[in-house]
Amino acid sequence: MTEYSNNSRYSYQIDDTDNIPQHQMLKSNYLYDTTTIKASEAGRLDLVSLRVYNTPVNWWIIARFNSIISPEFAKAGIILKIPRLS
Repeated sequence: MTEYSNNSRYSYQIDDTDNIPQHQMLKSNYLYDTTTIKASEAGRLDLVSLRVYNTPVNWWIIARFNSIISPEFAKAGIILKIPRLS
């Protein structure tokens, strides 16, 4: 927890999640499907998002859920967990 002075507009306590590993930041009770990255989608999580969610903007959800720091780590053939969005 980070504490700010009473004069700050952030005078309440906030969680300091910088020291928590990414894979622990998401709840483990999410329902998910799996998919495999196609060769044409290697390094392009936006294309995976387009295929599974019908929109490219949710690529970051896939990256975060799979602890992918950078899209270049998304190689062809990797099996991804795809969280179900409600």
